[in-house]
Amino acid sequence: MEKNSLLIVHDGKELPASLQKELGAMGARLVVTQTKREGWPFDAGSVDCGVLVLSSEDASGSPVLIERMRRVDDNLPVIVIARSKSLDSAISSMKAGAYDYFTLPVDGEKLMHAVRNAVHMYGLTKRIFLLESQMGWRNGLDDIVGQSNAMQEIFSMITMVAKSNATVLITGESGTGKELVARAIHNHSARCRRTFLDINCGAIPRELLENELFGHERGAYTGADKRYVGSCERADGGTLFLDEISEMDPLLQVKLLRFLQERSFVRVGGNEAIKVDVRIIAATNRDIGREVDEGRFREDLYYRLNVVPVHIPSLRERREDIALLAKHFLDKYSSRNEKIFLDFAPQAMDALVAYDWPGNVRELENTIERVVVLHNDSRVKIAHLPQALVQEGRKREPRSATADASMAPLDGGRIVPLDLVEKYAIESALKRCLGNVAEAARKLKIGQATLYRKIKQYGLK
Repeated sequence: MEKNSLLIVHDGKELPASLQKELGAMGARLVVTQTKREGWPFDAGSVDCGVLVLSSEDASGSPVLIERMRRVDDNLPVIVIARSKSLDSAISSMKAGAYDYFTLPVDGEKLMHAVRNAVHMYGLTKRIFLLESQMGWRNGLDDIVGQSNAMQEIFSMITMVAKSNATVLITGESGTGKELVARAIHNHSARCRRTFLDINCGAIPRELLENELFGHERGAYTGADKRYVGSCERADGGTLFLDEISEMDPLLQVKLLRFLQERSFVRVGGNEAIKVDVRIIAATNRDIGREVDEGRFREDLYYRLNVVPVHIPSLRERREDIALLAKHFLDKYSSRNEKIFLDFAPQAMDALVAYDWPGNVRELENTIERVVVLHNDSRVKIAHLPQALVQEGRKREPRSATADASMAPLDGGRIVPLDLVEKYAIESALKRCLGNVAEAARKLKIGQATLYRKIKQYGLK
């Protein structure tokens, strides 16, 4: 157990020498703190087992202390050691989720056995969590679908960021799925069993937004006939997602900055500072750097939010995901509407891939839903798609007369120079992949550096 860590939380009295000896003999790193301390020195995943050592007066409060530990790490096993026997304390501790319960003097061998088992169980839980989070990365994570390199990097980022409590700033165009990414971070974190609240800062007026975030006391203003608990308080222990953060009023930005610095706030009309443990994830579809430069967004707030930046590429930047997304939505809405659509005709899929999707994934989803609702067929045909989409896609479809001409000698069965065949293969791959060099290199089974060199060599675009 030399690589494991134990969190020892005690009542402030001197720990019995025998207990210190037993725990120290395990070779684990001991993190010792007191029950009355406000913030305990550990984060999710930093310790492998918690040990509560309580006096008879504090033993009745063990459920509250266990809850405090679980707010930081919901999977942490907690062993309670009471200084005196109390059946009520034992029952309440076990009901609160304690892994085991002992009274002093404790049998050293039984305690070591319990701690080892708790650490082993915690390790298995973390491994299962990691495996579950990584399953399905090839085609998606949770409700996010994508097989492109860009999306694989985002899936990896989500699982890494989820292990921490760091503030995250998600950027990307409207319709790219910023809320889905925020929910995925929450779902793969130790806070997953707690509340996830989302607030659209651009849809709520400033006065109401402050009230929504921090709440108000009774009598704070006309019509406030009772206390209102705001989102920051309701999300305590969980995650608060602030969408379109760049739309927030400058005066409210100051209050949000203070909340991020102190993790406490005062309700509107109140005097008492309320401390909460809530993770903040923010998102915007604007160029927030430009918003800062032009004075519309506070620079200090930007740096507080931008601890971990996550940028979601537009759909036109990851066209290799369009077919996968289209099939995903086709299956979803066919089932929901009791239709029999199975796949796409090649021309229809070509039109979907060629289109630029200014509305991104949301526009693609709406388009597929509309097709399913309005038509009855086993296959989506090009006639089913909006004509504006088809025609706009044709304008952007890459064309290459040189590629077609260079293929002519092959049609006649003549032997042609190898470099001509190679040039055609590369140009054809780039055309089919709509200029995505990474995808073309993968399909050609060559490295990207090699492909870039060949593109330069043959003067291709």
